[in-house]
Amino acid sequence: MASPIHRAVDTYRNDGLAALSATAFRSLRRRAATAYWRARKSRTFEIDGVEATFDTRGRAARSLRIFDRGERIMVRDLLSELEASDVFWDVGAHIGFHSSLAGQRARRVEAFEPTPHTVRQGRANLERNEVDGQVHECAVWDADETLTLDPDSSATGGGAISVPARTGDGLVDEGLPQPTVAKIDVEGAEPRVVDGMAETLADDRCRIVYCEVHRPADTRPSVEDHGSSVDGFLESFRDLGFAVETLADRGPDFHVKATALE
Repeated sequence: MASPIHRAVDTYRNDGLAALSATAFRSLRRRAATAYWRARKSRTFEIDGVEATFDTRGRAARSLRIFDRGERIMVRDLLSELEASDVFWDVGAHIGFHSSLAGQRARRVEAFEPTPHTVRQGRANLERNEVDGQVHECAVWDADETLTLDPDSSATGGGAISVPARTGDGLVDEGLPQPTVAKIDVEGAEPRVVDGMAETLADDRCRIVYCEVHRPADTRPSVEDHGSSVDGFLESFRDLGFAVETLADRGPDFHVKATALE
């Protein structure tokens, strides 16, 4: 990954001083906003009349800024689809942004996050927002095993960690409620998640799946690092009886909505 200095030099060489100045100003504005919300210790988000409040200490302030900038289209659609009887599965819940908002509409939230510090933050945010749900400290995968997460991933805080992994189908077999709506965001491992919960997703009760799909990139894993391709992964939803549409395309990744066919 290029350093900030190298990126600045490239911007100056390719686009000139004005572009470099604009880039520097945007960076300073983002840093100032992050510092402001970190000092405030909490932040409330409102999307289409649904509110949730989050702890902003530590890395959470930056994470929430990224969520707010990049996830609103998907969250708005999610909130429009949720019903009071729904069970929402949040696979790759991070600090509980989607879960805390969805929990204001859904009957029950089952969130899954493998890294201990984000699990703690997610549990605190669900409790703060009085969500009826729980955060499970595990990865959702295509097999029951122990995984070692990439030390370069922001999710680990910079160090390799070993985490338990479970299949979604196995979790349902053991008594977790069948999801009616799900969200998947797992840094390129989405093919493994879908493979491990294919029966659960194919169940007639599962109406909608939202997924962040990661295209190949130099800076982080993609679906190709997990035995699939973008087209092949989207086809796996169709094979399970879903129609697939793109909600937002952000370049390196994009959000899709898979809706069960009647």
